[in-house]
Amino acid sequence: MSRYISPVLYVLLMLIGCAAFFSIAGVRVGFIDPHTAFGLLRKTVFAAIALTVLTLASLLVCRRECSAGGRRFFILVAVVSFIYSVMWVGLYTQKSALPDLYDITTDFENPPIFINIAFLRKGSEHDLVYDESWASLQQKHYPNVKPLIVDTPFKQAYIEAIQLVKERGWDLVSQYPNAGVIEATARTPIFGMRNDIVIRLTRQDEFVVVDMRSCSRSGESDHGNNAERIIGFLGELGSRLKPAPIGLASRI
Repeated sequence: MSRYISPVLYVLLMLIGCAAFFSIAGVRVGFIDPHTAFGLLRKTVFAAIALTVLTLASLLVCRRECSAGGRRFFILVAVVSFIYSVMWVGLYTQKSALPDLYDITTDFENPPIFINIAFLRKGSEHDLVYDESWASLQQKHYPNVKPLIVDTPFKQAYIEAIQLVKERGWDLVSQYPNAGVIEATARTPIFGMRNDIVIRLTRQDEFVVVDMRSCSRSGESDHGNNAERIIGFLGELGSRLKPAPIGLASRI
């Protein structure tokens, strides 16, 4: 019986893999909308769980007639499908508690304004008008998203920010050195979804304040990606520049 079951399990495993690849590649290339891709990917996770159970049941039924090679095949299919499902379930569990936010900023009162990015977005994608009602929700879930204040000459801080944008592999859209504005586009690691970024440097007394805003083009939630991007970027930029005195942020 195992020689009949093995090809079926193999085909099912390949179908799950192909469906997962199709959903991820489809979003990256742009011929599938994210909502459809996420729905397909969710179905592959359920299918992988069912395949794990089916494979273990088949191994139990065929344990006497199954050869050593056959048992190894059953175990391999079960392990691969189990790891795949656990990976996505774990990721979903981790992200499910995050709020439905897709626009994160370090300045609620005067968010950095997108200039050229607005011309790159499609009509079906999110607009770039910041919703002030998101501020309290962001402060609750992402309290570490704050401006960076440095005791570094303005020009040097701007050059370092541009350099870091390039090092991170973001697409540099525009730069306005005199205004202290940088616009760029980043892509999420797996699906390659585009998130637009604007960085704003302003002089305040002898210090430089670096604000940043990151906004997804689609989806009701960014699953924390924009907040992580801002915290990571400003944290690394701060390590390259001279920090302002402790406690200054509360006075500026």
